[in-house]
Amino acid sequence: SMPIKTENECSENNNKLLEERLRRYEDESGQISSTSTLIDRVSYLRHNRENDVSKAINKIEDSMSFDLCFVLDCTASMSPHIEAAKVHILKVASYVNSNNSNAKFWIGFCGYRDHFNGSNRLQIFDFTNSLEKFKTYITDKVTAIGGADIPEDVLGGLNEAITEMTWSNAT
Repeated sequence: SMPIKTENECSENNNKLLEERLRRYEDESGQISSTSTLIDRVSYLRHNRENDVSKAINKIEDSMSFDLCFVLDCTASMSPHIEAAKVHILKVASYVNSNNSNAKFWIGFCGYRDHFNGSNRLQIFDFTNSLEKFKTYITDKVTAIGGADIPEDVLGGLNEAITEMTWSNAT
């Protein structure tokens, strides 16, 4: 039969176990408490652990917030394909929205056309968190226009998307 441990032996074993765990956490975290009492060390490490957890939660929350901008060629040469492109943009937007229900999600659009299209050369719909507003805009306002087959302003479209859209800091 197993010998029965005294209360003093149990307390000593518990202290050894606690000391071992504290040392392991100090090694893991790279944080060694300068205090000597057991209670002070536990408090110090607990406070630091809570700070680490809080920082991790903030990072997770930041990653749960994102912007999505579609940049599309809206030149006349896209006329045969523009409706299919719009359908796929809306499918992607709906998919992202439905599969990220816990995320804060903003969606926007930038269309580019030929250099000679003047004020119609670039088309922007700034970020919204309303999928319905985005769908309405894409469906009703995005069209392929232009005439000649001259170079389209791809770089202008990308630049507009980068500099004129109101991107969130975290994205």
